[in-house]
This record gives sequence, structure tokens and C-alpha cells, in this order.
Amino acid sequence: MWHERAASGGALTSNTASVPRQAKRLSFFSQAFRFGLVGIGGAVVDYGSLNSILASGVWPELARVLSFIIGSTAVYLVNRRWTFTSRRNRREVVALTVVLVVTFALVGGVNALALRLFPDSPWQITLAWAISQAVATTFNFLAQRTFVFRNRPGERPAQPAGE
Repeated sequence: MWHERAASGGALTSNTASVPRQAKRLSFFSQAFRFGLVGIGGAVVDYGSLNSILASGVWPELARVLSFIIGSTAVYLVNRRWTFTSRRNRREVVALTVVLVVTFALVGGVNALALRLFPDSPWQITLAWAISQAVATTFNFLAQRTFVFRNRPGERPAQPAGE
């Protein structure tokens, strides 16, 4: 099937273009595992950004939302192709924007609350970041899987990278 002799001249030709790759959506647990791996990298980017922004003298609440934007952008770029095997389209971009705006508000609110819960702790900023990160990651995975990277009836997802 990979190659067959063409009727004229006996040349080898590939006929794989006429056979669509059968892509399947990864299971919930496979997606959650990949999302977690990507999230670890995103958390490093987010937390590193937070500390860099704080070192420049920016107010902690603002630094947190800026680091969230930086980390979320990095994570989206990887998750779109590897975790959710998505073909980018307008609906996806709109849905992602809505999810990230809600997550952004969630991160800001949870972080501000957590900063006030630990006012005397030397770990105040780290604890607030960790709590807001955990809440945001859980919400973000479920919302992206449900609303952003879902497949419409009859639509095949792209083949996962590396498979």
C-alpha cells in the first residue's frame, strides 16, 4: 500500500495521501497526564516570571497576573498540539479567550485571598502562588477539555504529535 508501480513507466508513487490518518482523541487520563507534564513546565515559567517581575519592584497582585499570562501562553502553545491534538479554528480561539479570562479572574482572586490568609508567613507569596496555581490548573484543564478542545460531531482531531 505504501508504494505501487504507476501504470506509466513503472515509477514508484506514494498513495498514502488518499488514505486519511485515523486520529483518535486521547483518553481523559492520557490528556490529564500530558496536561500535568506540560503544566509542570508552565509552572516553572510562571513562577520564574513571578519572581523576576517581583524583583523589579512590581506589586505582588499585579506580578501574579502577569506571570499567569506568560505561563498560560507557553502552556497553551504546547497543549494545543500535544495534549488536545487540536486543529486551530476561530471557535477554539474564542472559547480559549473566555476560559482564560475566567481563569485570570480566578487566579487573581484566589491569589489575593491567599496573600491575606498568610500575612506573616515568610512563604506568603509562594503559598499564595501555589494555591492559586492549583485552583487555576484544575479549572483550566476541565474547561479547556470541555469547551475549547472538544470535537464537534463528525470532526476528527489532528493526530497527536509524536505518535
